[in-house]
Amino acid sequence: MIEIILMLIALLVLVLIYFRRWYLLEKGQLFGKMVLKKGHNLPPKLTKEDHEVTVKEMIPAPETIDPKLVIKGDAFYKKAELALKRGQNEEAEKLYIQAISMNPAHIDSHAKLGMIYLNQESMGKAELIYRKLIIAEPEEASYFSNLALTLFHQDKLDESKGFYERSIELDDKRPGRYYSLSRVNYALGDFDNAVLNIQKALALDPDNVDYGLTLAHWYLEKGMQNDTSQLINEILKHWPDNQDALEIKNELEKGGDVSNLNEENSNRDKEGNI
Repeated sequence: MIEIILMLIALLVLVLIYFRRWYLLEKGQLFGKMVLKKGHNLPPKLTKEDHEVTVKEMIPAPETIDPKLVIKGDAFYKKAELALKRGQNEEAEKLYIQAISMNPAHIDSHAKLGMIYLNQESMGKAELIYRKLIIAEPEEASYFSNLALTLFHQDKLDESKGFYERSIELDDKRPGRYYSLSRVNYALGDFDNAVLNIQKALALDPDNVDYGLTLAHWYLEKGMQNDTSQLINEILKHWPDNQDALEIKNELEKGGDVSNLNEENSNRDKEGNI
């Protein structure tokens, strides 16, 4: 009789364990749908159709992970960190992936893997990582700006613009984000907002000559030579030996073709958004 009772108790415990795991998974999926419905993780001008998130893309809740797998995941993460410090990026990438395979809820592993993909310019892979992260941590501005960067480099400009705007809503103290948004504005043909946002970047970081040179390059492309001249003279007051500015000034004074000067400025500071 006692053995039967013990068996029934054990069976009941198993049922409760499975029910709890099912409930947590359902709760996680429901949360994802609520986030989409309320739009907390989306830029104001984007809709659900612009950012369809599947259950597969979501990072699970930490409490749904077996504690033994959490320990294994932490061990892989520590090895990955050491490899990264030694400059062994490929090894670190493999180890972060192993950490995530053990513990899919390990946020830091996802974030570090995303940065590795950014540095590799593997924008499609990085995009997937950051789409997961903005759902898991919808108040972390850097995840939105890094997602926007991946989209910019894939010519998904409207979506990139929205995520940059969302990153600035969350943290408006980073000049690089305004600069990155201005580049998206310019690529979209929105010259006025491009100038407005790069001026905001300059207001926050007036010592960044690259911002001023980028704006000068845009003025040149628009044929605004008087504005270019005034801006270059202002730059040279602070950086009299800047070769890019001196080259533009010399060509302007000679009346030469300056439209192709400093095209590299449009690609400056690729990671200024972080």
